[in-house]
Amino acid sequence: MTEQGSIYNHNGKQSTASTQSRQIAEKFASAIGEFNWKVDYFKFCQLLELEPGEYADEQYRYFQQLAESLTRFNAESLAKMIDAGEEL
Repeated sequence: MTEQGSIYNHNGKQSTASTQSRQIAEKFASAIGEFNWKVDYFKFCQLLELEPGEYADEQYRYFQQLAESLTRFNAESLAKMIDAGEEL
C-alpha cells in the first residue's frame, strides 16, 4: 500500500493522493513540458523513429496537445487520477 500524502490542495483539504503517485505525476508532467520546450518536429520524429509525413504530423499534434493539457492539471489532480486508475 502506498503512503498517503500530507500536502494540502487548493481548497485547504489534506491530499488524498499517494506520495508515490504525486511524484510520478510531477516527474511526468515536468519531463513532457521540458521535452516539448526543447524539441522541434524533426527531433520528435527522430526520437520516435517516424518518417516525416501525415502520420508523424498527426502524432506531433497529439504530443503538443498532451503537453498543453498537462499544464492545465496540478500534480495533485494527476496523482489522484493515477491512484484511481490503479484501483479500477
